[in-house]
Amino acid sequence: MKNKLSTFALSATLAVSTLSLSVDQAEAVQPAVNLPSGLNLGATSFYDGFGGRPGDSTWQIYAGFSQAEGIKDQNGNNIPIVNDAKIDVYTLISQYNHVFDTERKVLGGHLGMDFIVPMASLDARFKAGPPYPGLQLKDDGFGLGDPTASLFIQYEPMTIDGNPFFVSRLSAGFAVPVGKYDKDKDFNIGNNAWSFQTYLAMTFLLSPEWSISLRPQYYYNFKNTDPAGSLPLDAGVRHTQAGQSASMNYNVGYRLNDAVTIGISGYYLKQLTDDKINGSKIKNSKEQALGFGPGVLVDLDRNKFFLTAYRETKVENRFEINDSIIFRWLHTF
Repeated sequence: MKNKLSTFALSATLAVSTLSLSVDQAEAVQPAVNLPSGLNLGATSFYDGFGGRPGDSTWQIYAGFSQAEGIKDQNGNNIPIVNDAKIDVYTLISQYNHVFDTERKVLGGHLGMDFIVPMASLDARFKAGPPYPGLQLKDDGFGLGDPTASLFIQYEPMTIDGNPFFVSRLSAGFAVPVGKYDKDKDFNIGNNAWSFQTYLAMTFLLSPEWSISLRPQYYYNFKNTDPAGSLPLDAGVRHTQAGQSASMNYNVGYRLNDAVTIGISGYYLKQLTDDKINGSKIKNSKEQALGFGPGVLVDLDRNKFFLTAYRETKVENRFEINDSIIFRWLHTF
């Protein structure tokens, strides 16, 4: 079972197929397939299009807590046979990026590199109701998630009468499957599969006070050749593959003064294609979620502090996050 790293909004998901076994029967089951951890849901917010000037290096620390309960089906309804399903997720993520200081531009912008190393702790609590009393699912505890390495192009701000009104950054990279993974567990921190991801971060400066930031993102997930589950899996299962997905982080900010900006942040996740087992599609497996909540930025020049909180609605085929909070410290040097 794949958990979703949220700060990169971390939430864990559960597929209905996992519940198709009575422990007493000890029959083989199909593995659960879900979108991978590492989805950047809500981690970015204010002034997202600004990624540094040529020569700048940035170190960021994300600390997050997410509490989710209630597993939704493809129609957004609670799965009836699940009782008191809850998961608490703690994350600590380190991110380093650098914008190269060279005269030569790439696609009209300044080339940069980005590295992200996540850590996470999972605490899952689950009880199955009739007809599967006593069924329990196992989590992977604490460990390293899958690191991400990317290249990006930071564009210089566009201006009107000398005032910036739009700035953007284009990025593409891979999540490397070296995180903690146990094929005998249902909830894993690592994904055991490569993932390609790309995004365009944009900030529109509508006035000296108002700003809008958007980050559309796309993910392509490769095959997992060693599916996990605490229950005996069908011997005929060779590999699984999570579907492609798209998401959008958004933020509307209002600048109170030179140091403080407040606003509303959120994200929307939509899975584009069905998950697969042995290359065959799993019908009605697409995930969806809409998150929203307040946020604040304290800008002390080379040190910036972000705090955002989220709740989810419109959830399908995953846990629903009731409360999520993300603290981020950004230091430029």
